[in-house]
Amino acid sequence: MNATSGGPSFFAPAPGRDADDLWADYRAFLTERNGVLDVDTGFDKREAAMRDMASWGGTFDGRVDPERFRRNYTAYDGEGLTGPELALLAFCKVNAGEAYGVDVTRRARAHLLDRDEPIYRVEKCLAREEDFHTRILVGATQHFEGVEVGGAWSPAWPLRLLIFALATFPTALYHPVLLGAEISGVFTFNWLLERLKTVFPRDPQVRESMERRLIEILVDEVGHVAFNRVAVGRLGLAVALPLALRINGAVPTMVPELGALGFDTHERSALTRFDYASLPEEVRRRAWFV
Repeated sequence: MNATSGGPSFFAPAPGRDADDLWADYRAFLTERNGVLDVDTGFDKREAAMRDMASWGGTFDGRVDPERFRRNYTAYDGEGLTGPELALLAFCKVNAGEAYGVDVTRRARAHLLDRDEPIYRVEKCLAREEDFHTRILVGATQHFEGVEVGGAWSPAWPLRLLIFALATFPTALYHPVLLGAEISGVFTFNWLLERLKTVFPRDPQVRESMERRLIEILVDEVGHVAFNRVAVGRLGLAVALPLALRINGAVPTMVPELGALGFDTHERSALTRFDYASLPEEVRRRAWFV
């Protein structure tokens, strides 16, 4: 589906409702999904969900070389990596990238996030959701014996450039760039969700755990797209797809494991046809989107 095919779309204007009404509606959704929205002490429902994830069974029926994993986590060389190792490294590096981005932008926008306007109250909650995403992704390591995440990971230059832009741009530019980044992220997560089906043919429990983790993140991220879509207005929407395409083109540099898994130029070109209806039914049913 694309932006001109009708139906709900990432690239179409939000309904003509007062923005504060939409923020109130979104906060009600966030409270139902996450529990009490206390960004300092945590979201109680989400914490319970994290404890549930930690109990998911399944151990990868194969061997992950801990030294090879650590070496490629620190600096990717790709030598000898298997499909499962590539997938797990992708999870861990996206986790590290999200943690880096959230930390930098949260500090840069702290003066805004402390304000009481509805848009900033929502944004503060969304930053807290991103914290959970990092834990959800790295939690996949529990299914792989001997794997520990650590070492001198550093963000690739396209990610540093993107986060610098988000941290320094004024609000008028911040939300359009973030909308493009969020759409690129949803597209990439959705692609990885499909790719997992072929990476773990003999490990259904491990595959299901990793798929369910991506589903939970996608449910959140669709709401984040909707949030930024309301915030940018028509002018920002006009540049959403070009920005998403530009950002997505840098993904294999930021996370080379995705490129090694097949996220090549041909696969990335599907972003021009990707939209809300391209998502799994479960994501569309559970996400907040207006």
